[in-house]
Amino acid sequence: MMNEVTMNRAAFVTGAGALACALTGCSGGLGGAGGAKKATTADAACVDDNANVTVYAAINLDGADLVRLLKHQNYEWQGESVGYGAADDAGLFAFTFSKISDDVDELANSAIPLSKSEYEELEPGGGDDSVAILLSVGGYTTGDRALTGAIGDATIVQEKCTIDDSVYWLVKALDGSRYVISAYGTEDDGDSAHDIYIYSESFIHTGYLSGGDQIDIDELWSRLTNAS
Repeated sequence: MMNEVTMNRAAFVTGAGALACALTGCSGGLGGAGGAKKATTADAACVDDNANVTVYAAINLDGADLVRLLKHQNYEWQGESVGYGAADDAGLFAFTFSKISDDVDELANSAIPLSKSEYEELEPGGGDDSVAILLSVGGYTTGDRALTGAIGDATIVQEKCTIDDSVYWLVKALDGSRYVISAYGTEDDGDSAHDIYIYSESFIHTGYLSGGDQIDIDELWSRLTNAS
């Protein structure tokens, strides 16, 4: 199982999942609001019915609280190439870039996984850092059901669209920051984890998902909905 998890994370770093593929054929406001409610590990929305850490937790908890929650749910640190992993291939992995470039290949080559200490230092959802998160959740038979069950709080969902076998949701964190999240809609017997890709506004602005175009989240969402 560990080899499969590692491969999923390697593919995430090199290809950013299905989203980049979806946007290849597409034609063509960063920051959040202050003074919002702060999430805590005690929030029921932080863990789903299958004991997975949720999207809500990943985008609303700061790094120290997120790591504390992961450990409480029996996720263990498994090295930088894997991040935190638990039973049934559940896990959480994040990466960023060592430099920003409008050359996608150069940008991809600078992709680096977060170290153990960097997880604990994260602002909610990565903050202004160009961080993308892969959340793997168990107990679901389709990517759509995984998104529905592991979102944590349905009120954070703003819009949805589907492109081929992939589902995309636009979600908003408690501090007003927005994210595009996605999952493959393929069906299985529920024995394997489903991967949910979480892209922050700052990460989207790097152009990694849009062929080097340093667009904002509104433009990315427009391209996705036009392609759906």
